Amino acid sequence: MESIIDESEAISKLRVGITDAVRSCMRGHTGIALSGGIDSSLVAAIAGSINPDIELYAVGMRGSHDVKHAQQAAALLGLGDRLHVCECTEAEIESAIPRVVPAIQTANPVSVGIGICMYLVSQCAHADGTGLLLTGQGADELFAGYKRYEQAYDSGALELDRELEKDMHALPDQIKRDVAVAELNCVELCLPICNRDVVDIARRIDSKLKMKRVGDEYTRKYILRKVSEDYLPLELAWAPKKAAQYGTGVQNALRRMARRQGVGQAEFLRQYQVSVSSDLRTA
Repeated sequence: MESIIDESEAISKLRVGITDAVRSCMRGHTGIALSGGIDSSLVAAIAGSINPDIELYAVGMRGSHDVKHAQQAAALLGLGDRLHVCECTEAEIESAIPRVVPAIQTANPVSVGIGICMYLVSQCAHADGTGLLLTGQGADELFAGYKRYEQAYDSGALELDRELEKDMHALPDQIKRDVAVAELNCVELCLPICNRDVVDIARRIDSKLKMKRVGDEYTRKYILRKVSEDYLPLELAWAPKKAAQYGTGVQNALRRMARRQGVGQAEFLRQYQVSVSSDLRTA
């Protein structure tokens, strides 16, 4: 597999790949799960250029990072009137746990937090009559978006390559989790950045194009941001982004629930696995 080391070539191939992948996803009443970060904003911008009647859905607690950023992103994209803010309360988050934990078959707090975000945004889309949601998932693993990749970057290209390859192999399980949760609300997911052609291009792009460092400042997802310049305002293409479960306030809500019971998050969430198992034994 020949590596792509030229920045212009990487931008060109990636632009075509992602645009084609978004187009292949779109049919019927299409929505975008929008967090306001570069990944979902890029998908929204491309989708909006293909069909201006798309719907955007943002989930989060009142005043949360993601709700504010999604509103800003939608406005910058000229799609502010297409945005549906799915504001959730702690009670709604708690009521989602008994459905999400059995569906994803884990009590891992991070997985549950992400699963709840997907559950709530797909619930909102379904209530609005949207049966298909596009997301920006996969960009962090394919283009070095997580902060923990900075240490691997400093250890050399081979170490970053190993970390990215390991996480790429974990993507199918993450996709399976999100698909299972969305299906609880009769919503189909399509993940254009995880499209096979996009993944193949991403794996060929040299890791030196995925992250840059100037002094103490790291630019993660560098090559994806360069592609995004063709579709997004610069302030959006180069903006930092929190992880979904933290940006929405969901993870903090789970932490508060666990604290009220005097246990850690994992122990708090495991009780929902136990109760499901008990129900099955007594059925």
